[in-house]
Amino acid sequence: MRRAWLLAVGIALLAGCGTGTQRAPEPFGTRVATEVLRDALIVTAVKATLIADNPDSATTLGVSSREGTVTLRGSVRDAAARGRVIGAARRVTGVKNVVDDLRIDPRGPRPGRFVADAALATRVAAAYTAQAGLQRVTVTVDRGVATLSGTVADEKTKARIEAAARGTDGIRNVVDRIRVERP
Repeated sequence: MRRAWLLAVGIALLAGCGTGTQRAPEPFGTRVATEVLRDALIVTAVKATLIADNPDSATTLGVSSREGTVTLRGSVRDAAARGRVIGAARRVTGVKNVVDDLRIDPRGPRPGRFVADAALATRVAAAYTAQAGLQRVTVTVDRGVATLSGTVADEKTKARIEAAARGTDGIRNVVDRIRVERP
């Protein structure tokens, strides 16, 4: 135990040794490592608290902290949700102040829809890969509308990809932005 302690002290001393001159702080100042760590722990605790209350908050809210001042960004569906989010952040140990940059958007996206759209995009990509092989095509889905973007080598491949997308259950429409570029 004592040898490990002496080794740690020796390493710390060697790390602190140098040419004898100290470097000037970087422009705009630097933060002490313990402050950065403290803020990271606060952000983690706030996020964990918010997720425990509403798991969807992980995808709709942003949390940052500087010297114990927590800033909340993103969209909530109503004033009651805003109050719950701010109150939860204030109850976290180490939080000195909460800056509310939340927007109320009753028509705002529901995270469950994002997950469903992402799952559909994955199914479309799997379907076209089975039909046309690996391609330089990306798929995004928004409310059942698949947008295909990228490049392929020929019209036949483009048609296979579009047909695979149209044949995927849950896809209502396909927006084709695929370009044909011969290699």
